[in-house]
Amino acid sequence: MEIMSVDTVTRSAAETAAYYETVLGLPVRKEIGAVEITVGRSVIRFREDPDAEGDQHYAFLVDDARFDAARAFLEAGPGLLGDGDRTEFEAQPAWNARSLYFPGPDRSVLEVIARRDLPPDLGAGHASGAKASSPYAPGTQPVPFGPADLRSVSEVGVAVPDVAGTADRLTDVGIGRYPDGSKTFSPAGQIDGMLILVSPGRTWFPTSDRVAAEPPVTIVAQAGAASPGVVAGRYELAPGRVLVVRR
Repeated sequence: MEIMSVDTVTRSAAETAAYYETVLGLPVRKEIGAVEITVGRSVIRFREDPDAEGDQHYAFLVDDARFDAARAFLEAGPGLLGDGDRTEFEAQPAWNARSLYFPGPDRSVLEVIARRDLPPDLGAGHASGAKASSPYAPGTQPVPFGPADLRSVSEVGVAVPDVAGTADRLTDVGIGRYPDGSKTFSPAGQIDGMLILVSPGRTWFPTSDRVAAEPPVTIVAQAGAASPGVVAGRYELAPGRVLVVRR
C-alpha cells in the first residue's frame, strides 16, 4: 500500500518547514499554523500543536543505486544517527532493504530506506547493494543526491496501545505483517509502504531518547500492484490514529 498522504501535528510549524525546505530541499507549502511537505509521490501535512507529546518517525524511499549518494549527502548535512559505530543498517532477509537514520525537526527520527524488491517504477532498483557498514567510496556517485531522489514516504511510525492486536486486525484486511515483530514493535504493510506500530513510550531506533507518543495522525494509502489483496476501507488504529486505504 503506497502511502499517499500523512496528516499529523508538530510542535513548531516554522521549525518543521525550515528543516524540510533548507536541509532536505523539499517543496514546502506554508499555511497559518500548518505546513505541507511534498516527498516524491507523498505529502505530509503538519498542523502546529505546541503541546504535542512524543517524537515521530518517517522513512523515505530511495533507489538502492542512490544509497551511497544519500549517505554522502546526509553525512555532509544533518548527520547520521548510529548504534555504536554503526550508521548503516541491513534489514532482516524478509525486508531485503538497507537504511540510514538521521535527526529531523521537532526531535523526529528520519530514515532513508532502499527496498531492493520493489519494481523499478516504484523507485527501487535491483542492484545487489553493499552490506551494512560498507565503506563509502568517493566518486562512485557522480550525480549529487537531491530532493528528487526521495521517492515517497515509505514508513510512518504509529504508537498504539495494543501493537499485536492492531497488527492482527490489519492482517485480517490483507495488510501484511512482517515476521520480526514483538509485543511492542510490529511492521505492518507491504514493500511499497508500511506502518511501524510501536507501544507508546518505546524509543525510536537507533536513539535512546526519542520516544513514541500518541499524536493524532491520518494516513491515506493506495493499494496497488505491490499490495494485492488489501481491502479498501477506513481503519481506526487507536483513538485519533486512522489508516484510510483506497484502491
